[in-house]
Amino acid sequence: MVLALDGWVDGGEAATGSVRFLRRKLRCRKLAEIPLGRFHVYQLPGQLALRPFTRVEEGLLTEYRPQRNVFHYWENPGGERDVILFQGTEPNLNWDDYVAAVLEVARTFGATRIYMLGGVLDKTPHTREPGVSCVSTSLALRDELLGLGIEPVNYEGPAGIRTALAAACQKTGMEMAILHVRATYYPEFNMVIGHNPKAIRALVRRLVRLLGLQLDLGELDAESRDYEARIDHMALRNREFQTYLEALEREYVEPGPHDVPEFSAGEAVQAVEELLRGFSDDAA
Repeated sequence: MVLALDGWVDGGEAATGSVRFLRRKLRCRKLAEIPLGRFHVYQLPGQLALRPFTRVEEGLLTEYRPQRNVFHYWENPGGERDVILFQGTEPNLNWDDYVAAVLEVARTFGATRIYMLGGVLDKTPHTREPGVSCVSTSLALRDELLGLGIEPVNYEGPAGIRTALAAACQKTGMEMAILHVRATYYPEFNMVIGHNPKAIRALVRRLVRLLGLQLDLGELDAESRDYEARIDHMALRNREFQTYLEALEREYVEPGPHDVPEFSAGEAVQAVEELLRGFSDDAA
């Protein structure tokens, strides 16, 4: 089972973009849905993206689309390992019930392992391949991920729904790994990349191997080249930005096994607000 939640830990749409890509390539079918009502609060200050999306054209309501928590599935025609994909919105309420609903689907359909995806904003130069890190529920799983270049991290602080789900899995013996990719973020230029194909590709590459899938990633390769070229073009037109990128390249240290990106409180709040507004879709 592969899970993705939108919101703060979905920098560059790395998590939700990966699940959308897999769902499209595998031609998945809908399996189940978790109702919104008991888990979500729309009226949170500064988080307009939690509200339903609406479209009005010349005074006429043409679209009203609330957030959804939906499971899709793919039956593997050539092997024993099928895949369940879940894309949803991080719950504000009743975490225990939300976690229980996810695990009930996993148990009902015989899932043996859960991967939770995420994207963490980081000053990784857009020209570099994003690093991927993990939190695992067992040493064996951690070592398996290490073999794919997925580094373990150390962390101490507030937990999110991802950790709550991992803790529940650990109690019941279900294997789970949280995979976080570093999504490019240039705070000095107020730039968050709203949709980062290189971050998505970094996660999908590893999932393809972990799930034993045979998928053509040429689409993501092309998108990644275009994404990099567009930012390079911006740099050519802005000497200050180009100098900034050159300095990042010189100073950048490849992620190590215990590196966790850090932000000040102000940077974090600003980054979240810009990400939710889709600020960088225009900037990039």
